[in-house]
Amino acid sequence: MRQMGFDYIIYVDVLLLYLAANFACDYLLLWATAAVTLAKTTWQRLCWGAIIGTGHFLFLYLSSLRIIPYYGILRFIPTVLGVTITMLLAAFYPISPRHLARLLVHFLAIGLGSGGAGLAAAYLLGTPAQPNTFLGVLVAMATILIIAELGWGVVQHRMVRHIYQLPVHIQFGPTTIRVIGLIDTGNHLTDPLTGVPVIILEQVLMAKLLPHELAKSIGQLEAGAETALAQLLTSSQWSSRFRMIPYTSLGKKNGMLVGFRPDKVTLEISGQSVPTREAIVAICNHQLDSAGEYQALIPPSIVQGALDAISASPAVSPATLGGERQ
Repeated sequence: MRQMGFDYIIYVDVLLLYLAANFACDYLLLWATAAVTLAKTTWQRLCWGAIIGTGHFLFLYLSSLRIIPYYGILRFIPTVLGVTITMLLAAFYPISPRHLARLLVHFLAIGLGSGGAGLAAAYLLGTPAQPNTFLGVLVAMATILIIAELGWGVVQHRMVRHIYQLPVHIQFGPTTIRVIGLIDTGNHLTDPLTGVPVIILEQVLMAKLLPHELAKSIGQLEAGAETALAQLLTSSQWSSRFRMIPYTSLGKKNGMLVGFRPDKVTLEISGQSVPTREAIVAICNHQLDSAGEYQALIPPSIVQGALDAISASPAVSPATLGGERQ
């Protein structure tokens, strides 16, 4: 083939091999992005995204040989970025701009990491004059798989830590506080009078929720002041809200927790605010989690009741209980 005074020989089998390798790399990049970010897609969508990327590679390759024009435009960074965004849209549409930006960052990071490893391998396993392109591509693909596996491992670790955590809104009078609660499968405490399940809340949050006089009396009772119990029982305003919850734990038998009945408890499940059935909030006088990731313990029965209330929604599953942490 002769073009503009230059002779070119294009081997179709070599070109097809390049296209196949590029398609495989683009597919793996999109797949790794989906795996690390937990984005929903299908293999068909991933294929369409990879086809778009491979099409850009084909035009860029032909233009580099001056068979077609616009080489400078095709390798221009805004053009490459536009093609990348188009690939992501094809693979993950519909997505919000914020989600698209997140996918773009992960895609570029994985692509740069794997591309750098492949380029280094090509020169190390070949020579500066003749880099081993084939082995470089294999190393790049292997790097994508490794990055995806490591990234997925991190995601799994985060899921294990957070899958049983979800935001809880507790309202008492005009005041509402938002805390992160841990679904504690070992928490089967109930109010002995009504059988209502019990949420355990850190005492430090009590002052933010309860009226000053009530919080003061409960704090004194937790500290062992017997007169505080009489004050709570004789208060016509709060006597109906006050509870004593018996419990048994490792190393302690016949323990008692001070509790109260809130006006409302709402769980955030998969982006939805779901009011729960009746609940009692018991006060714990120590920090529940040394890392501070959660401040309350929620019995499974409360969560199950909330899930039953929205069971018609297919978007809710145990994997999405935590929703979006803020």
